[in-house]
Amino acid sequence: MTTCKGCGRHLDPEDLARHERGQFVVVHCPDCKCLLGRYNRHGADPETDNLRT
Repeated sequence: MTTCKGCGRHLDPEDLARHERGQFVVVHCPDCKCLLGRYNRHGADPETDNLRT
């Protein structure tokens, strides 16, 4: 479990918004959109993404 630094909400991993962009995985709070982390992803480019614009 992690706590959002923007809104203070306690989030389980399955509650986080996750987007794959090339070699990076970006994770943010689904409520306030505060960035919680950006990580290197290994392997081929993803076939899907759930980024909402």
